[in-house]
Amino acid sequence: MPLGLNISRLPLVIFLLLVLGSLAVGFATIYEIVATNSRGEYLHFENEIIKMNFPKNWVGISWEEKNLTSGTKYGIFLAPPQMISTVLFRIHSEQATRYFMKEHNLTDASSVVSFEIDRMYNYSLTKNENASIISRESGEVIVSGNKANYSKIIIKDGIIYNGVYYNMTFLIISYIENQKLVQIAFLGKKEDCEKSSDLFKAILNSTEIRV
Repeated sequence: MPLGLNISRLPLVIFLLLVLGSLAVGFATIYEIVATNSRGEYLHFENEIIKMNFPKNWVGISWEEKNLTSGTKYGIFLAPPQMISTVLFRIHSEQATRYFMKEHNLTDASSVVSFEIDRMYNYSLTKNENASIISRESGEVIVSGNKANYSKIIIKDGIIYNGVYYNMTFLIISYIENQKLVQIAFLGKKEDCEKSSDLFKAILNSTEIRV
């Protein structure tokens, strides 16, 4: 299991925060993603679920979660070196989508985005009761040819690293295609997310999700 985490039992927000707290381990160059070829400064990864390019010096981890009750989820985690920021793709099967939507009383991709934003903020409050949202934006974006909903917040003192609080950026993108939920998250220290923002956009623009 990557980074020693029990991924199958972790909700998106907690998984992301635990990974951020484990970056020292993660940067031991764990590549469960096998790049099929190199394209300049990028590695190309492709399988039956997803196709993408990501920077050669980023950490890449992929996994699959299977559960008879809650269905199958496929995930990819990416992170740049020496920064507190991560990118996560999570793709749900039809069964996993139904289970997730029913469990949290959600109706569509927009409600998924709102749910994850609220969950992230509430989680940050458990770590710092003085954390507060200082910026919020929402809208639509095209991902892999699909119209997706997104929301982005900045939480003041929302993340702690080595005992120091930092402002946190959290961006969540969601869409449902063929009854399968796709979630994409970009999270981390605000300054590091700003530094890696162009690379995140390049990864997103290169991504083809096959659902």
